[in-house]
Amino acid sequence: MSVQSVLEQRRSVRHFDSSYTIHPETLTSLIESASKSPNGNNIQATRYLIIDDPDLRSALLPIAYHQQQVIDASALIVMLGDYQAFEEDNIIKIHEEGFQAGFFDESLRDYLANAAIQYYANKSDEELKLELARDVSLASMSFILLANEAGLQTITMSGYDSAQLKASLNISERYLDVMVIAVGKGTKNGHQTVRHPVQNIIYRNTITSL
Repeated sequence: MSVQSVLEQRRSVRHFDSSYTIHPETLTSLIESASKSPNGNNIQATRYLIIDDPDLRSALLPIAYHQQQVIDASALIVMLGDYQAFEEDNIIKIHEEGFQAGFFDESLRDYLANAAIQYYANKSDEELKLELARDVSLASMSFILLANEAGLQTITMSGYDSAQLKASLNISERYLDVMVIAVGKGTKNGHQTVRHPVQNIIYRNTITSL
């Protein structure tokens, strides 16, 4: 199935077969592919917290405002950004691995690593948060497309109490929670949605009011 077909057919599904199990190897494969998504300076800050324990998901239900897919989906993926990815040690390690793999020479290794270190050095907390949100969102979209291609259904969730979610799952402030993705086998198609006509969302060279 082409990417275009997946996008055309994709729906946000809220009704899942609660008896359907996704094999751990399947989720691992989807995440491995999603991890190839574009990310700033290749610092690879996205983390995937899989929640498939029924008791734990029952505890999360009120935190997610009693959205039934928290219980019925095969798994929840808490999409996280790791602030430690901005640290110099991580950046140097990743670029050294690229050098060892033969992807670039020492000169380019050092240039890329130093450029990334300098890029993040003077970023504010808000700017770093935006960097994480951007990279995690790209990985999230890749995961959703891959899951749909594999015959699974998903819904992205921002409707939850962030502080309570992090407390319940023991997620430290090292991580930014960007969204939760429910994934499984849908039992009822999500409703179709209206999109703006393409001519209303394209601008060329300057932004003008419509």
